[in-house]
Amino acid sequence: MQDRTDTHTSEFTADERIYRKLEQSPFFQTYREAFQAATGLPVRLINADVEPDQKQSCHFSAFCEAINNCGGGCDGCSKTRSQLMAAATVRAETATCFAGLRETMIPVRSGNRCYAYLSVGEVRTSETGNAIPAELRSTFAEMGIDTETKRKLTRHWREAEKMELSKYQGLVTLLAAFALQLSDLLNRLVTEESNAEPEVVVKAKRYVNAHLEDRISLEDVAGHVGVSPFYFCKVFKQAAGMTLTEYVNRRRIEWAKRQLSNPRSRITEVAFDVGFQSISQFNRSFLKYVGESPTRYRESLARKTKLPSSAAVA
Repeated sequence: MQDRTDTHTSEFTADERIYRKLEQSPFFQTYREAFQAATGLPVRLINADVEPDQKQSCHFSAFCEAINNCGGGCDGCSKTRSQLMAAATVRAETATCFAGLRETMIPVRSGNRCYAYLSVGEVRTSETGNAIPAELRSTFAEMGIDTETKRKLTRHWREAEKMELSKYQGLVTLLAAFALQLSDLLNRLVTEESNAEPEVVVKAKRYVNAHLEDRISLEDVAGHVGVSPFYFCKVFKQAAGMTLTEYVNRRRIEWAKRQLSNPRSRITEVAFDVGFQSISQFNRSFLKYVGESPTRYRESLARKTKLPSSAAVA
């Protein structure tokens, strides 16, 4: 039986196929259901390349759904979510909208690219009282809604999910840890997608992955796959969308990220273990493909997984 994630995928781009497989994976679906059952909050995976249409059913709370169904939708909501997506490409970000509802987006990344976001929220946290926020009253006036609609929206706002701020922050920490696991699956899906390539490129990538800790030259790889270096450069760049050097460095950085999750591993040792010839080369490549230095990445990882910062060895 054909897996449903592969059905009709030829009509989508490579990035769209990767996102669909990630969203429909049993790994994500099982976690999503377990998270909602345990916390009462739904979680959604959002494609980073497609901003959600605010007019469609893409909200968690009845209030947000209702206010975006009024006329042309809510500009304030659209602006808040767009800004949140723009800010959350590297690490988890939280925003509180004009209505006092908190939402968080957590990036799911492969290399230096954000493919998707885990989204949770549209809840009132402990610092929010029962009085309608002044910004929300102003929004009602600007939208020109009638009294009955305003009464309905006010009721939905008061009925919105509410929880202690510390509890909400704990849930975000759990999701951030899951996002790291989901990124591992994403990396495999990206690799699988790239394998729909000429045999020469597939064999070259296998060779590279088996020799990451060694010196890898263009001549060695071209000789291994049985073609000239000139021809290999042309075919590899066309199929992979990057040069051989870029591919090697990307793979080494992904390996380094896994090693850095061990707080006892030294950054200098990791750099040489994964095949870099100097710490400066490692630092430049890490910053290029991850968006932050190895030290900052490790600090971010420690915060997300609640590891004590003193456990990290520079």
